Amino acid sequence: MKNLFIPLILALPMVVLGKDFNALKIFSTLRTVAGTGLSKDDNFWVPGFEGADPKQVELSNPHDCGTDAWGRVYIVDKESHSILRVSADGSTITTVAGTHTSGDGPDSPTPATQVDLSNPNGLHVLGDGTFYILDTDNKKIRKVTPSGMCSTILKHAPGFFAGRGLWVSDDEQVIYFCGGIMPSGLQAVMKLSAIGELTDYAYVPPGNRGLGNIDVAPDGTLGVTSVGDHRVYRITSDGATPLVIAGNGSEGNGGPSGVPATSIALERVRGISFLPDGSYFLATQKGGDVWWVDLEGNIHLFVSGSRSGNVKAGDGFTHDSAGEKISEPRAIHWASNGDLLIVSNDTGIIRAVRTTAGPQTPPLAITKGLFNLTLSFPARTKGRYLLESSTTLAPPRWIPEAGLSSESNMIFNHFVSKSGDAKFWRINVPTQAGGN
Repeated sequence: MKNLFIPLILALPMVVLGKDFNALKIFSTLRTVAGTGLSKDDNFWVPGFEGADPKQVELSNPHDCGTDAWGRVYIVDKESHSILRVSADGSTITTVAGTHTSGDGPDSPTPATQVDLSNPNGLHVLGDGTFYILDTDNKKIRKVTPSGMCSTILKHAPGFFAGRGLWVSDDEQVIYFCGGIMPSGLQAVMKLSAIGELTDYAYVPPGNRGLGNIDVAPDGTLGVTSVGDHRVYRITSDGATPLVIAGNGSEGNGGPSGVPATSIALERVRGISFLPDGSYFLATQKGGDVWWVDLEGNIHLFVSGSRSGNVKAGDGFTHDSAGEKISEPRAIHWASNGDLLIVSNDTGIIRAVRTTAGPQTPPLAITKGLFNLTLSFPARTKGRYLLESSTTLAPPRWIPEAGLSSESNMIFNHFVSKSGDAKFWRINVPTQAGGN
């Protein structure tokens, strides 16, 4: 067989990252991913929702979301005690964990859709479709493999309280979560290592039970929101004293754009999501807004929302258009296709702000044989991409072959072996990938 070596220099989904990067300019219009926007606090799931259009399904207090490398959206549907997944093309929604009935399912490996959960409210999704669940009322962290098997990896007797913070490293060697500590019953950011060592990693003043979400910045520091303190903290890799990076600690409805992030009110700030350059988004539950904090530490209004009610408006309009478009966001997530996902709990809806970026490589015609792809990612990047193939270009029908991931300041080498009929290949951010 003939061996072909193909070097590809892959561009970023956000090609303008750098000192002049401005998130306000690369995101465009809003759209609805899932939910009707009519839900209240209850379990609305019915069997007819399985496999239905996600925009016609009533969600039951969704609390968090995540995406895999194929662009599939995973939703923590708290009151239906389940994890749902929206297909990459946005056409169907299916259950991937939980039975839609509250309970405490087996800890040993079991098909995830046969495992009872109870009010889950935290989630972390890896590129290959592995996901971790904060099974809140059962005081457990569970793992679901790409094959759909669920097992318990931690039982945390003090519980998780109001927080839903959960983050897992790509190699699954480190887990951070917001958990209770004994004997005080207060909260801390906890760290679980691969060898099973659990430590109180960092205490966030004033030690309340109101920690929210966690995300890890490109430099390895942690960002954690404090709902009760109305502030956002940065924690260094050694778990040293947290530094306030946003919020002035008071209740209230934000402030002007372009001012230091520590100078404005971020009432019950919950959501946090870092971008590859180190800037980040925040979501305030009671403030009702989504904000972007630039590398200078200045904060900018990104999506205007309501402090209460069931506001669902603005589909097809730009994120910065006039008027309230969301209400009480609980979590945000920078998706694998570059969009920003917004979880509005009280309205039971998942929204997305589209990114205007999304480059892809030209198709490559490969005949029978083995080939090696070496992907070189620019420095200070982190992204998730797809290797796709099609047997024709008239028109192409791109099929996902493998998920690819880059890390900051490194070269990612990926080896793929294929043989058979001629195919066309390309590298793409996963906006056109199929699958459920």
